[in-house]
Amino acid sequence: MNRALLLALCGALLLPARVGAQAGTPTPTTMPPPEEKGPPKQEVVSGGTLPDDLLGRWLVVGWIGIHDTDKSKTTTSLWEVTREDAQIVFREAYREMPPRLTAVITEANADDKAWRPTPEDLTEIGNSWDTLKERDPQLATVRDEIYGKDGFDRDFKNEEQTRNAIWAARQTAQFRRSAQPSVRSINVFGATEARDGGYAGNYTAATIAAAPFPIPITLKGKFQIYRVSGPIEPKAKPGFWASLFSGCHK
Repeated sequence: MNRALLLALCGALLLPARVGAQAGTPTPTTMPPPEEKGPPKQEVVSGGTLPDDLLGRWLVVGWIGIHDTDKSKTTTSLWEVTREDAQIVFREAYREMPPRLTAVITEANADDKAWRPTPEDLTEIGNSWDTLKERDPQLATVRDEIYGKDGFDRDFKNEEQTRNAIWAARQTAQFRRSAQPSVRSINVFGATEARDGGYAGNYTAATIAAAPFPIPITLKGKFQIYRVSGPIEPKAKPGFWASLFSGCHK
C-alpha cells in the first residue's frame, strides 16, 4: 500500500487503533534497519495448492471504506506471480502507475470514490510495465507469502477475512528509519472468488506507528486482482550440446 495514502486513511477513517493478534501483525520490538534507498529486499514463501492461472502480471486494487459512510479510498499495487522451484510465488513490482492513471486515481480518492480499471487501463499498464518509473516505498525488507487453502496456517484458518478464502497472501514489511513514525506494516489478501479473469475477496492493511508510542492501526476492505499480462516464461537453459558448441561460431 502507498504509505502517503495509508497515513491519510488513518486520519480519515477513525477506526479503532488495535490490530487483532490473529491478523499476524508484527510487534515493534526492533529498531528500523539502516537506510538503503530503492526497492526493498523481498523474501518469498508459499505453500498449499495454488491455481496455475495466478501466474502472470497483475494490478492489485484495494478499496477501504471510510467509517460509517458509503465512501471509499482506492490503493493499487503491481504483482508478478511466477513459479520457482515448482512453487508459485509473488513479488511486488515497486513501480509508479502510468501518469494518466495516477491522475485519475488521485482525483477519485480526493472525491472519496472507488476507482476500478477499464480494459483500456489494463492494456496501458501491461504495455508500459517494463518502462514504468521505479518508486521508493521506504521499505527495508518485505516477506511475501501466498498459500492455497490446504496450506493455511492457524492465523489464516481463524481470521474472518481469510478462513473462507480459496488462497490468501500476506505481505509483512519493515520500514526504513526515514519512514518514521511508520515502523512495520502488513497487508493480507483473502481471495474468496474468481472474478473477471482474476480473483476478488477481503483485504486488510495494518501499520504500526512508533510516535509517541507504538500504535497499531488496522483498515479493512475489499480487493480484486486484474490481469495485465499472461504467465512470465522462465528463460530456457541451453541443452548440453548447445552449451558445448555455443562458442564455435565466434
